[in-house]
Amino acid sequence: MAALSFGKRQRIKFIAAGTLDTWQPPVTPALYAVTYKQDPDARPKSHTVLFFGQADDLSIQAQSINSQVGNWWDRHGGRPAELFVFYHPMPGSNGSERRLLQEQLVAEYDPQGNSSS
Repeated sequence: MAALSFGKRQRIKFIAAGTLDTWQPPVTPALYAVTYKQDPDARPKSHTVLFFGQADDLSIQAQSINSQVGNWWDRHGGRPAELFVFYHPMPGSNGSERRLLQEQLVAEYDPQGNSSS
């Protein structure tokens, strides 16, 4: 199973879930990252973070995630098939713990989708 790590102060491993338009979200509280490839031909394994988020249950919130991030990407000229979802399961976590890590990652990477509407 493919994975990426994010975080400059604290490395956090995220599991690949597939593209935004095809992923099957697990039933788990988690952080998630939506990425895209700036140069898929020259750097096919390089991902740029578009959005960091957190969810109480990815399986329940996936439709909202797909809609929110997919619509933002569409307004900026992209297609959902160009976006990839990664997640970091956090079983037993609460919203405050997940938001704290999300805020840390957003501060470190300043992803476009978190800072623009």
